[in-house]
Amino acid sequence: MEQNFYTVLGIAPAATQQEVKQAYKKLAVKYHPDKNPNNKLAEDRFKLVNTAYQVLSNPGKRARYDLKLQYLRERERVIQQYQPYYNDRYRYTRQPAPVSERYYRPIRTEKHEFSRKDLYITIAFVSGILLFSLLLKVVMDHIAGEDKYKTALTYIADGKYSSAHRMLSDAINFKPEHAAAYKERGWLELNVFEDYEAALQDFNQAIAYQKKPSADVYFMRGVSRQHLASYLQAEADLNRAIHLNEKLWDAYLARGEVRLFYLQKYKPALSDFSTYLRYGTDKEKRVTALTYRGFGYYKIEAHKLSEHDYRRALATDKENGRVNYLMGRTKMELQEPDSACIYFNQAYELGYSAALLELRANCY
Repeated sequence: MEQNFYTVLGIAPAATQQEVKQAYKKLAVKYHPDKNPNNKLAEDRFKLVNTAYQVLSNPGKRARYDLKLQYLRERERVIQQYQPYYNDRYRYTRQPAPVSERYYRPIRTEKHEFSRKDLYITIAFVSGILLFSLLLKVVMDHIAGEDKYKTALTYIADGKYSSAHRMLSDAINFKPEHAAAYKERGWLELNVFEDYEAALQDFNQAIAYQKKPSADVYFMRGVSRQHLASYLQAEADLNRAIHLNEKLWDAYLARGEVRLFYLQKYKPALSDFSTYLRYGTDKEKRVTALTYRGFGYYKIEAHKLSEHDYRRALATDKENGRVNYLMGRTKMELQEPDSACIYFNQAYELGYSAALLELRANCY
């Protein structure tokens, strides 16, 4: 819009009310009809100047007029920007052709065949998803297995053996190659539940999944095999345990028991018991070792040595009916029947029923 009320008065859009008034007075005097008689152009100009003044001198009208000018300027800018769309040259064209005059060209669509490259991409994508899923499962199973294993250890420390056994089984389900879990579960089955067959299977798994199985595992498997009457295999496992740990004193005691009572290897058995008595510190097990060694000496007819070991055992545990009975038999071999009867009677009073037969046969 080239001309507006501001250009009519010859002022800037930011002109003050005083400047509007001064410009109006100046132009009103210039184009007043009294000064321009019979001048149609001056009369029209005077009317336009008066109209402009009426609008611009009123703040409310001026504000609305400014908004209108802003709108017209923006519209003009848009028209100039999109001139081709508003140009009469482009606006008026012939009417669209009727259907009969139109030519429709069919759109060609290419048929995509599943190529070998597409097959490889699909296989790689599916394999990637499967591999990721597998790795995720392995990681989660490992975490769950370790968590249940650690929980089982706390249960064992608290004496909650059934809960511990269940947790160890869960740990193995999540992590089938968890050697430590097999070992702990085998320990429970051997020492708490006395399920020797299950214990043996767990120790087999623990050994299979360990790169370097510990002496403890071989020791416990040997004890399990002893209870299952597999004495040669039990001795082999105990040999292996001692080879791996020469200071595993309990293994000497267990191997001596197998050799003495089941394999009749009396001298090697005596050597095992002597080793335990030299280094072992458990009071109850020392009594057992003395009793077994005394019986070993009895079997090889070293009765004085047998008597010596039984005395040592009774010095620690005088209420042991079995040792009293064995001492009575040794005394009979030493031709001391009166002393033997005292020991047989003591054994019987302590509840060792086998002593009654010896009493009847030798003392009544």
